[in-house]
Amino acid sequence: MENKTHYTEIESKALWYLQRYASSSENLRKYLKRKVQNSYLNTNSDNIINSIIESLENQKILDDKFFSESKIRNYLNKGWSLRKIEFKLKELDVKDNIIVDCLKEAQDLNKNFDLIAASRLAKKKSIGPYRKKELTDQIKNKELGVLSRAGFSYNIIKKILYEMSQEELDSING
Repeated sequence: MENKTHYTEIESKALWYLQRYASSSENLRKYLKRKVQNSYLNTNSDNIINSIIESLENQKILDDKFFSESKIRNYLNKGWSLRKIEFKLKELDVKDNIIVDCLKEAQDLNKNFDLIAASRLAKKKSIGPYRKKELTDQIKNKELGVLSRAGFSYNIIKKILYEMSQEELDSING
């Protein structure tokens, strides 16, 4: 009987968390382990947590592939490179095979994924063709830094900052 109440309490913590935050299975597992760690719920908690996560996955409440796809779309809109997105998904404890599959699908849908993301970032940050000020060495270095910290290759950065016009960037953004 005690196991059943523990299951119910831990499950309610999981559902509370999922109502507020999108999460990967592993991220939810870590959250639940932290929550029960120093409490009376810690008895046999690993088995309970695993069965809760399995149940949530079977009900499609928890779906790492869907979670990853939505994060990729969100990060593309923010102007993040594939490299930075991959790093962030690993940080969010998504399994490597799911990351690889989702990033490949994203690249298949958008052949110029990084170019599109970089152009969105350029527009958002008013750099490159969207720049309002005259180009100086200081501004050039700042713009290079913005794009390189976002994880873009030098070829992409060069295209965005020096080779493409505002109209070209707007046309690939759709």
